Amino acid sequence: MIKYIVAIIIILQLNSFALAHLCLFDPPQREPNWGVPIQPGDNACYRVSSNCGNTTTGAPVKSYSPESTIQVFFQQNYNHWYKPNPGYLDVSLSYDGDNGDYIVLSPTIDDFNAWDMVTQTNYSVSVTLPTQTCKSCVLRVRYISNNAGEPEPDFYQCSDIAIQE
Repeated sequence: MIKYIVAIIIILQLNSFALAHLCLFDPPQREPNWGVPIQPGDNACYRVSSNCGNTTTGAPVKSYSPESTIQVFFQQNYNHWYKPNPGYLDVSLSYDGDNGDYIVLSPTIDDFNAWDMVTQTNYSVSVTLPTQTCKSCVLRVRYISNNAGEPEPDFYQCSDIAIQE
């Protein structure tokens, strides 16, 4: 009986480590309820539903000027590198809500073999915002792992922002 209890505890622990993959720090992601320090497996960083992980749209958390260059800070919180078809990360913008068309703002960031899935890699990516303004648009960071061995290979984080004069 104790062996079964230990096995269940181990499975639950491993499952909790498999739940975090992408965190968006700045601009702040929707529902950022992570612990400090952020650990691999933090549920606030696990968003697998396209395009924004089923998070609720909110008021803009930051406002920027059109054509301004901003820094987007995020973390690949759990590495799913897949040698046969390595994935990528990118930053994009939608003027039409979560399910609108997205304009990719950043060069594609290639995934890499971290040799340990629980590797946490921080990124600071410069992007230039378009000239079009918006009172409420969606900035999305996306990790497409292309990992055929994972039941949930793609991860999303969104931030509600404004682009105004």
